[in-house]
Amino acid sequence: MTFQKLVTATLCAAATLCANPLRADTFPTKPVTLVVNYPAGGGSDAIGRALARAMEKPLGQPVPVENVAGGGGTRGVTAVVTAPPDGYRIGVATNSPMTIAVHNVAGLPWNSPGTYEILGGIGSMYNAVCAQPDAPFNTLKEMVDYAKKNPGQLKVSSIKGGLNQYTWDQFAKAAGIDVRFVPYSGDADGIASFLGKNTELVNLTWPTLRAQMDAGKAKCLAIFAPARVTTHPDVPTFKELGYDVITTSDYVVYAPKDLPADVRKKLVAAVETAVKDPDFVRVLSAQSIVVAFQDGGDMKTRFTEVYDAFAKAKGAN
Repeated sequence: MTFQKLVTATLCAAATLCANPLRADTFPTKPVTLVVNYPAGGGSDAIGRALARAMEKPLGQPVPVENVAGGGGTRGVTAVVTAPPDGYRIGVATNSPMTIAVHNVAGLPWNSPGTYEILGGIGSMYNAVCAQPDAPFNTLKEMVDYAKKNPGQLKVSSIKGGLNQYTWDQFAKAAGIDVRFVPYSGDADGIASFLGKNTELVNLTWPTLRAQMDAGKAKCLAIFAPARVTTHPDVPTFKELGYDVITTSDYVVYAPKDLPADVRKKLVAAVETAVKDPDFVRVLSAQSIVVAFQDGGDMKTRFTEVYDAFAKAKGAN
């Protein structure tokens, strides 16, 4: 090789490196922000902060948490999806805003699971319905009977536009009851309303409600799960009570579409490592969340199925 060709080759290689600063051996060179799409203080926030702590070591950088709430969780997703695809802004969310609430919010710059990048699943949990300790009913059947005799008088605190509202609507329709739905932006606001005696019922995530049950501030009527939870075996499932409505909240870590392959690989590895972190497992397990890493491609398939099914159901109504 002549000297001129050697110089040319060297310059080309240098130009390639400069044009692709997000190589696996350099990313990340600064903090990676993790967006939680619900307010601070709720179950999703606790999960996000545990995940952020667990991802800092494998990434070698701080992972600050940013809460972006609203729109049934869609505002937070938008904040991630519209960010530059450089790996420095990622999010953690459930399938609720990404497969259900998305159908109820107009003008979003994203829609189907193909418009963002799922890095991997980290765990699953369920929703439940609880009542005030002094409510004039102690079981789901008694609540349904009361609601039928007093249409429109009961109120339920929940989250607007997502999985919570969808499953509640399905149950209420099957039960033939008229209960006023009081929407909030996240678990923290919803449970605060319930504890403030603004509603007689609350429909939120099991981790949030379990804490209030254990404190004697709520009595659980039923859980939207396929089987009774081992920590509270006295709580029946909706299915065993005759309502075939099961809610699975699958948590995923996601990013803007079109991440560089090497950046995606490093983020996926960090998520997979984080899921095995003892503190992360402890935090989520304490909230009755089944912790397990699930391939991003598999989660995309699952999300797409739910997205398409809800689109079909919404179109039929």
